[in-house]
Amino acid sequence: MKFGGTSLEDEKARQQAYRHIKEGLKKAKVLVVVSAMGRYPAPYATDTLLSMGSDKCSKEEKARLVSMGEQLSALIVAGELLDQGVFAYALPYNKNGILTDCNYEYAKVLSLSPRCIKQAFVQHDVVVASGFIAQAPCGDVTTLGRGGSDFSAVLFADMLGLKEVEIYTDVDGVYDIDPKLSPRAVRYERLPYDAMLNMKVRVLHERCVKYAKKKGIRIHLRGTFADGEGTIVA
Repeated sequence: MKFGGTSLEDEKARQQAYRHIKEGLKKAKVLVVVSAMGRYPAPYATDTLLSMGSDKCSKEEKARLVSMGEQLSALIVAGELLDQGVFAYALPYNKNGILTDCNYEYAKVLSLSPRCIKQAFVQHDVVVASGFIAQAPCGDVTTLGRGGSDFSAVLFADMLGLKEVEIYTDVDGVYDIDPKLSPRAVRYERLPYDAMLNMKVRVLHERCVKYAKKKGIRIHLRGTFADGEGTIVA
């Protein structure tokens, strides 16, 4: 299950995310992938963190700066789940098994290893992983491009041999037009990968959809604040 920034922006929103996580726990252990909390000017949003750094910072320094949003988000989500009696653990970014090259802003994935995640699941029912960030061979933190937490979700699914990811956002599926702008918007129940890519909407990260297509991983786009069926991209 992947939750975007608007699904985690405050405690009230996160409670809705936890509702879905607990429902998922009735069937299996859950890997939760999180974005940074909120959007600019929220204090830990990616753009807020970027605005605090100097333009003269190197790309490596900027990657470290923006990675703090997802790392903090993972720690807060895991902690709040623990307070609610859920055996959760925030996975360190350097143990998430995603190894990339040294392109700090838009890293290329070199290899995937589920070893540390599987070890974490031995003692925990929920493992919370930071989306968007990975690790270079030298140990530096790298990023997968803006909106890359969606991409992280399908990478984790692939390394764990899963055939579906649930991606939660503030919109309960993919619509023909923006449902926030028109009450006549119609939700798609199912979309092929290519149709999703051709729509050029920002609901899902492009790298996420392309990788899911390559690996045959279904994407179930759902609303954090709703109980509808959402949209299947497959």
